[in-house]
Amino acid sequence: MSPAHASPDLPPHAHGRKATWFELFFDLVFVVAVAQLSGAYAHHFDWGGAAGSVLLLLAMWWCWLGHTFHATRFDQQRPDQRVLGLLQIVAVTVIAYGVSDAFGARGPAFALGLAAFKLLLAVAYLRERHWRGAHGLIRAYAGLYLLQAALWAASAALSPTPRVALWGLALALDMASPWWVARYTTSVRPHPEHLPERFGLFTIILLGEGVASVVHALDHGTELHGHAVAAALGGVALTFLTWLGYFEVTHAHDEREVEGAAGGRNLRLWAYGHVPIYVGVFSLAAGTVAMAGEAAWTAPQLLLYIAGIALIPLGLGLLRAASRQAH
Repeated sequence: MSPAHASPDLPPHAHGRKATWFELFFDLVFVVAVAQLSGAYAHHFDWGGAAGSVLLLLAMWWCWLGHTFHATRFDQQRPDQRVLGLLQIVAVTVIAYGVSDAFGARGPAFALGLAAFKLLLAVAYLRERHWRGAHGLIRAYAGLYLLQAALWAASAALSPTPRVALWGLALALDMASPWWVARYTTSVRPHPEHLPERFGLFTIILLGEGVASVVHALDHGTELHGHAVAAALGGVALTFLTWLGYFEVTHAHDEREVEGAAGGRNLRLWAYGHVPIYVGVFSLAAGTVAMAGEAAWTAPQLLLYIAGIALIPLGLGLLRAASRQAH
């Protein structure tokens, strides 16, 4: 297919580009990591468990996000890119192992997995230095990921409290990164078709975890009982409604062309709008399993369940606003 532009200083955008088979394989490893975290959260379904699980979920998602934004701009399926991608998959398996007890004995494994992933992202960017028009973006991302790799690696040697403090700092850098690279968004643009598709695929990952939680809810005890059935019915209905809202109502996966500073701001609104959706769907999945127990639902649990679900329409509203601005 012919490229959308042919500047020798920037990577070309192929028309109609879709997710590669490697990217779909890459996503499957994150399915495992999210399932590990969801299972741990379901067994600690309280406000403390929610805060810790959100930190871990967003830290993992930003790894996926870092790989995705690199791939949407630079991936040409070169052998060196595939080797780095496979090494990133190895790092994610370490993350998935550690995330189920990240605030306990497996905390160092989780931190070292994140450190390795961030280091590999920095290397991936530095290997694209031949694109002269992207030098600023490459330096910004490589510097950010090297700093984060150092923070995650250093945290592995600390006791739990300062360790989590460094994790919070590293995640804060992640959440600020779209602003850190904002000046380059229009000069080195993400692929307008590929990027929304990738976000849609991660949404499917979390919705799939929501469906899996329905099965876990029905299989929660030795016998099927009313709490399990109620939790399963509510979980499947809310998961279907979220799919409908994302793909059929807001059309969040539609093409997103970035034009000028306003286009860059709109892209950031669209990307940040996914955060409450992902946290909400993740909370729904874990809550569905937690609520399937035979014990009566406590008021704090019910409030937490409702609060998590309420994040989903908030995020969909942000995506709808971003879609209106795009048109």
